[in-house]
Amino acid sequence: MMTPTSHAEVAGWPAVAFPGGRIIPDWGVVTTPQAQEALRAVVEAFIGPKWDGLDETESRIHGIVLSSYALSGHAPETADVAAAAGLGIGEAGSVLRRLSARDLLILDIAGRIRGAYPFTEGPTEHHVEAGGFGAGAMCAIDALGVGAMLERDVTIRSACRQCARPLAIHTRSQGRALDQVEPSGIVVWSGHRYAASCAASSLCILQAFFCDDVHLETWRASGSVAAEEGVRLSLSEALEVGRAIFGPMRMEWPS
Repeated sequence: MMTPTSHAEVAGWPAVAFPGGRIIPDWGVVTTPQAQEALRAVVEAFIGPKWDGLDETESRIHGIVLSSYALSGHAPETADVAAAAGLGIGEAGSVLRRLSARDLLILDIAGRIRGAYPFTEGPTEHHVEAGGFGAGAMCAIDALGVGAMLERDVTIRSACRQCARPLAIHTRSQGRALDQVEPSGIVVWSGHRYAASCAASSLCILQAFFCDDVHLETWRASGSVAAEEGVRLSLSEALEVGRAIFGPMRMEWPS
């Protein structure tokens, strides 16, 4: 995993710069004002503040955790992280806690890894499959970014937040484009609320799939505070946002 060095701007858009010239997010893949607005909200609330200033050890450990998810669909144990990093278990645990404080990882009360964006071990509406690979995703945007992260076509299985109808989204071009979608009118709500220094319990639960615009508007009209601030995205726009965030974080994946 590369080490973030500083905040950057790409044509005026906020980002984090990495050695070697890579930038997160990749603003070049978002093509509409709506996608740009949604991505800016995520970067300004979460990515920029949390990624800035990681040291080399934190970056290496974060990469080990993500690689484990990419290979197995599950989080590694602390002992496995320590072995992969050449650290003692206590030192590895300390780094994991620092990453948790940065909201890059989710740990349970015992210090076990329960998530690393885009992946989660916890209950979730969103599941991503690719061949023998399967993992839960934190949110709709995260699920849509997994294919570009793994450079594999994936199937996302989720549900409409309003009516709970099962949804299926298939990608092509190594996760960078939509293929078959059922139902055909799926849209995404990208909420903007980040709270308690934890995207998993705030921002992520507001990135949701809906069968169509009617169900999205019905949900928004329900009076939920969660529906007050955010942007409606077409499925292709939401895929662009997911690609922009997770595409630069490409992981090794077994052939």
